Amino acid sequence: MQKNWIFLAFLTAAVPAHAFAGMSEYVTAQSKDLPFPKSIELKVEFWKAIYTKYSVRQGIIHDSEDLSVIYDAVQLPKQNEMGAVNRVRHEIREAIFNILRKKGQNLTTFERQLLTKFPPGVTRARLMRATENIRFQRGQSDRFKEGITRSGYYMKHIEKILKEEGVPDFVKFLPHVESSFQEYAISKFEAAGLWQLMPATGRMFLRVEYVIDERLDPWIATRAAARHLKRDLKMLGVWPLALTAYNHGPGGVLRAVKTLGTKDIGEIAFNYESPSFGFASRNFYVQFLAAVEVASNYQRYFGEIPIRKSLEFEVASIDRPIFLSEFAKKYEFNMDDFRKLNPGLRSPILQNKRPIPVGLIIRVPPNSKRQILVASLDRNIGKSLRAEPKLPQPSELKPALTEKELAKKVLTPSVGSISNSRYAAKDVVDGRGWIQVEINETVTQVADWLNVPVEQLRDWNGMDSQGQIQQGQKVLLKFSGTSASEFQQAREDYHTQIREDFFIRYDVAKTIEYKVKRGENLWSLCYQKFDVPPWLLAEYNPKVDLAKIAPGVNLKVPVLLEKEFLSVSAATEAGALAE
Repeated sequence: MQKNWIFLAFLTAAVPAHAFAGMSEYVTAQSKDLPFPKSIELKVEFWKAIYTKYSVRQGIIHDSEDLSVIYDAVQLPKQNEMGAVNRVRHEIREAIFNILRKKGQNLTTFERQLLTKFPPGVTRARLMRATENIRFQRGQSDRFKEGITRSGYYMKHIEKILKEEGVPDFVKFLPHVESSFQEYAISKFEAAGLWQLMPATGRMFLRVEYVIDERLDPWIATRAAARHLKRDLKMLGVWPLALTAYNHGPGGVLRAVKTLGTKDIGEIAFNYESPSFGFASRNFYVQFLAAVEVASNYQRYFGEIPIRKSLEFEVASIDRPIFLSEFAKKYEFNMDDFRKLNPGLRSPILQNKRPIPVGLIIRVPPNSKRQILVASLDRNIGKSLRAEPKLPQPSELKPALTEKELAKKVLTPSVGSISNSRYAAKDVVDGRGWIQVEINETVTQVADWLNVPVEQLRDWNGMDSQGQIQQGQKVLLKFSGTSASEFQQAREDYHTQIREDFFIRYDVAKTIEYKVKRGENLWSLCYQKFDVPPWLLAEYNPKVDLAKIAPGVNLKVPVLLEKEFLSVSAATEAGALAE
């Protein structure tokens, strides 16, 4: 095996008892709510190394069961990076098989080096498990540094909101784990914003619609995340479990507590066994501890870093639907500033296709309200014309639709090949119709589109009080709270948003053929094996009923490539550095 990787001796060596003596005063002061028992110390060191020593073009190959077993560090090539990683993983796996076959005798130099990664007297069963647990972890140091820089935009506001909500100050560091403070971050499984709230969770506290997604609004989403965490804390009792529930869900963490009979995070994180309690959930709390330590003491790890100035603004209340072109006549700002202050507004509003809804709070730069209503609607919306008073130039925004046109229009998705009729109710007559449930649709979501209580929708369909709908199920609709066309528009907006958000961040690089094995289902294939959203797998396999997938079925699986991601604020922040 050709060796061109650097062994990580500092991680493979035993961590001394005083390893945490250098933790920042901030972390030490939080120890009542943020305990770090000795059982997790080495794991925290692992994540500190990921956050501070290795960039996104580097990573380490390690054992997922025991983070002290580090095989190699890898410099990723510019092309086929995971192919290179998989080759190294294969060579390590083959070497472990050789160790087992040779019973530890007559080993090659590389095989002996691998064996020393494990504790003395390691069992054959443990080595066999290790062949399944060879994992690659990408570095995050450059993203973490960028997150510290970007955090200046919002940190003052976040601290104020958390204090108002009665949530500990350390929660302000959670976006470092979730998004690196990228306000437009959207995961392939639909979590969005600084706090990476899922759609269903977001809708408990926020507006999550095609025209406005408040999960992307750092100010509003911070309050939602605080209330979400307080709810989980009330159920689970201690902050390590509430933070773990932020990733895994409170129900799953509560099952772990009942199964093991303890609330000790070290016991739960690394001894609880469940198919759904995977590497991310198991490591979430130690990741968070590492992020708190690094962010609260960043000069120790990175030296001085420029911090963005806190965003300042005034607010304007919207008391009637208003198109952006009309709103811009009252204020003096450019589009970059407006988007930075209102990241929850989506393209239909920004492109002047839909009005800003009633009741929304819009942020504008300080002192930007016009004294005289003169508007220039060029690409810098609302740019002052005082230096050269003349009639406004024609707007580069698309003309606003009239209310009549808006009522008739059904927007065609810009991504994918979705026909308008796909989301229409079928056989509509006398205010009734039906739909066949698509992936990502829930009974609560359908009730929202109909503007009726969810209990009423369940009653129409003979469901019990906790009944849920399944992909492919036919559901009776009654259009008492909305029209069939409005229902179709809301349903289509929902699916269009999912696709648009996804393809902003990811490309499909290629597809591979895969035959389903015994015990596999849609959930395990998408979330554990291929890391692909179910709706996308369905799009590539239109003739396969994924809800009833069986062994032997051949699938076409898309392989995803993450785009080089840069938030809008990061791309337009010239001159925003603090002094």
